[in-house]
Amino acid sequence: MLAQTFIFLAAGTISNCVADFAQYTAAYIAPRKFEIEAEYTTPQSEFWIGHQPTEARPEAQSESVRNLTAYDADDRKIEINYTGEGTWRTEVGVSRISYQLVADHDEIKWPHGADEVAHPFGGGYYFTGKAFFVGAGTEDMTCPIEVRFDVPETWTLTAPWALGEHNGSASSMLDLFDNGFAIGPYKTITQKVGDLSLTSVFDDRLAEQVEPYIGGLLGDLLPAYTKYFGGAPAADYSTFHFAYPSSDGSAFARSFTLQYEYPLNMIERQLWSRLLAHETMHLWIGVVERTDQEIEWFTEGFTDYLAIKQLYRLGYLDDESLRSEIASIVTRHQLGKRMSGDTSLRAAGANKGQNWFLIYGSGAVIALILDAEMSLEKPGSFDDMMAKLFGKGKQSYDFDSLMAFLDGSSNGRASNVFKAVDKGLRANQINSRLNPAGVGVAGMMDRTVISFVDKCNKPKGCAPSFLK
Repeated sequence: MLAQTFIFLAAGTISNCVADFAQYTAAYIAPRKFEIEAEYTTPQSEFWIGHQPTEARPEAQSESVRNLTAYDADDRKIEINYTGEGTWRTEVGVSRISYQLVADHDEIKWPHGADEVAHPFGGGYYFTGKAFFVGAGTEDMTCPIEVRFDVPETWTLTAPWALGEHNGSASSMLDLFDNGFAIGPYKTITQKVGDLSLTSVFDDRLAEQVEPYIGGLLGDLLPAYTKYFGGAPAADYSTFHFAYPSSDGSAFARSFTLQYEYPLNMIERQLWSRLLAHETMHLWIGVVERTDQEIEWFTEGFTDYLAIKQLYRLGYLDDESLRSEIASIVTRHQLGKRMSGDTSLRAAGANKGQNWFLIYGSGAVIALILDAEMSLEKPGSFDDMMAKLFGKGKQSYDFDSLMAFLDGSSNGRASNVFKAVDKGLRANQINSRLNPAGVGVAGMMDRTVISFVDKCNKPKGCAPSFLK
């Protein structure tokens, strides 16, 4: 599950600067409780925190913020009012705020999972920035933000920011808010490929059975993805792995989380592989920065398809497992069309949770069909297109600009496939498009059967060439 991009609400515009915009100090004062202070170099009048409301907490993350107090440049208290939806406002400029943050987010069920907000584990704490820091400024602000933690000496801070022992420097407010971090008595594992550095923190309950497997899988995925895309992002990433009542995952700007259902069921290793391959793939697909939510089907669906394809190529999926994964893609598309009604793929991203099957399933079906049809004309052309997209570097795309790129690399085929899938394809219609490339499809709304057309009895290696 990809983390939803945080929408910044602050008044005024600060786009670029040299000096730090803010300095945050966070002191651990009691179990589940932090005292936080923020000083701003430019007086502010509007402040906010993430807002993902639930029935149990209609004011969402802000309900964990207590005693928010504002001060002017002369350190005099200023009246500050909570105006709803995670926002506070004042009538005059504020130079400093202080508040307590209660780490009680794990007490309720959140719409996109606890890893989208916060929860304690292993004697320490995991937070997303948007559940911990009360912020100010604007989304396009690129000023650095300093963070310092006053915590036990044995604790470690893990985050994708430039780090010291218990301090860090985020490159922007977005970097601070749209990432996860962990603070606690954790050991870390760092893996590198080229200029990409990925540091992982594991729940100690995962040490024996999960950590070695995931470490080995990452050791395979990182170079494989780098080879596929022709390079790796030059950045530091952080990953957080928790034992939890259910399995899930979320990706942020330069970090991602994975949850493993506990007690562990080792049969779920294929599910772990899928989750990790998907979230890691986001590091590369992340070059496509969304200007809106109309390309969520690409961000999630293409990521899911490419993760499956790479797992097969690396030997983590045999032919039976690959057919099962392709069947799941098709079934999700069928269910998504039924559950989301007349919602278009472009509109689905505005309510990702409600349209989950449509976004993931239909997006992956578009990638599957496009790969199959492009590869019939020119083997490897779909892979070349994805490498070219990554090679263009960080760019912002809306629906029209993304489709223009895909069409330019596929002789207009991308729009044709998108329109067909957006309208809805039955299993026999998907079969007619995939069968020439060697994939057979049959099924109904909730059940799909996949076959590989060529007669082959080997447990591995029977998939058509575009999947290999």
